[in-house]
Amino acid sequence: MIEKVLKDFIEKLIFEIKKEENQNKLEDELLNPLFIKYSNKLYPYLNILLYLYCLNLFLIILIIILIIMFNRTKIKILN
Repeated sequence: MIEKVLKDFIEKLIFEIKKEENQNKLEDELLNPLFIKYSNKLYPYLNILLYLYCLNLFLIILIIILIIMFNRTKIKILN
């Protein structure tokens, strides 16, 4: 009994959500404001994450270059 009522409710809900008018309303009044609110809150953290990633990449490249240079000088000393 409850299962049938729940299935009917879900089907009607899906049918209503698929209507273009309701999709626009949901998007304009619910999704866009939520996205804007949380993207504004997350932006500084994502920005910091990007900077740290770039710094990490730079340090990795620098370390690799230093290792290569050290190995070349070490080989010259041994010869």
